[in-house]
Amino acid sequence: MNIFVPITATLAYVIGAIPTGYLIAQLKGINDIRQHGSGNIGATNVSRMLGKKYFFLIFFLDAGKAFLFISVIAPYFTPEWIYFFASLLLFGNGCSLFLRGSGGKGVATLFGLLAALNIYAAALVFVVWLALVALTRTVGIASVGAITTLPIYAYSTHNMPFFLFSLFAATWIIYAHRSNIQAYRK
Repeated sequence: MNIFVPITATLAYVIGAIPTGYLIAQLKGINDIRQHGSGNIGATNVSRMLGKKYFFLIFFLDAGKAFLFISVIAPYFTPEWIYFFASLLLFGNGCSLFLRGSGGKGVATLFGLLAALNIYAAALVFVVWLALVALTRTVGIASVGAITTLPIYAYSTHNMPFFLFSLFAATWIIYAHRSNIQAYRK
């Protein structure tokens, strides 16, 4: 095994685990954003408390760190390893060691990962998300609906590592949004 695999795997998890929304909320005087709104550390909840400009800031930072990490390591590893590291980054976002296992729902992180891994998949998920936000007026439900298109698209590419990653990502994000799904069904 390449000596850089465990180092890169650890870095992927740690970079994903950096709780961007939590830290920005703290900088703006909210001690623990998890005690407010939906209880999540992501862009949507922070923007509810601090204003819409924070949605874009946090989304950009979470997506950006994922995009940059994958872009930097991509030339040095096989696609199978890249998708593994992308999965660890997404896992780190949702189970942050800095927040004792809690974290974000992964939408911005996944968008950054997709932008680095397959720009067509990123564009598809984004367009579906925009349409669903316009239709439902609910960001969480739009995210769940949009992510369900990812495995279908990935399967059509005949790229097994990408397809397996997309199944993991879709399952992870749907699970993270289970409270949104339950609330929407009421």
